Amino acid sequence: MLFDYELIDCGDQRRLESFSGVIVNRPAPQALWPKNKNLKQWQHAKAYYQRPESGQGQWRDISNLPKEWRLSLDNINLDLKPSANNQLGIFPEQLVNWQWIKDKLQNVKRPVSVLNTFAYTGAASLVASAASEQVKVCHVDGAKAAVTWARHNAKLSGLEERPIRWIVDDVMTFVQREIKRGNKYDAIILDPPAFGRGPKGTWKIERDLATLLTAVKSLISKNPLFIVLSCHAPELTKKHLIEFLEPLAPSFKEKPRAFQLTIKSKTGQDLPSGLCGRIE
Repeated sequence: MLFDYELIDCGDQRRLESFSGVIVNRPAPQALWPKNKNLKQWQHAKAYYQRPESGQGQWRDISNLPKEWRLSLDNINLDLKPSANNQLGIFPEQLVNWQWIKDKLQNVKRPVSVLNTFAYTGAASLVASAASEQVKVCHVDGAKAAVTWARHNAKLSGLEERPIRWIVDDVMTFVQREIKRGNKYDAIILDPPAFGRGPKGTWKIERDLATLLTAVKSLISKNPLFIVLSCHAPELTKKHLIEFLEPLAPSFKEKPRAFQLTIKSKTGQDLPSGLCGRIE
């Protein structure tokens, strides 16, 4: 996929990235090795996120960022903006999953329903929708601001008229309602946070993921395509992800597999960025 992003380098618990040519310096707690001090780009960041020892971090120099800052992912346009938690509106480590989802959906010959949970600003939803006119997407996130952002991205990408349901709801609550309604999905995307807090209470992946996947099992159609599960909790391993997915495996032809999500760098260190499990 054409993706206007580059990881320039990472180290000393920082990452240096280029988003549409704009260089940003952000935290990367997993980058425990030394950065490449010979790379001059470390001195040329347009914005820097400072994370204190305690409390809320903050961006410095964001006045240098473009007022209209967008990143292209093939023909999809994604609006970027600095958030209080150091995010910009996209998770680059998901590129391998976006490409895989596109490959699985672009040649479908029948109507396919896709459920995208913890769907954030919509990159996976839009990749799925753009892959084929046969695809219907249900995009679910508990944050109204994230869903509004995702809908804006759909408009920027010329996909606002595509069959996408935009749902602001707690994912577990929504899944339970879908089960009662008897709705089924051919493909399910899950990218839960390690920890989250919302109006329905707290989410802890090590406590709640098994319950969610048990519920998801009831949403799988009779002829499913895939399930993608991303994980960013350091205490969980690839073995754990496979064990989480194994109860869903009887609905699929292949056994679940898991792998490391890594952001590749052309000039510096690669950055490990969580794990992913798939069944197809």
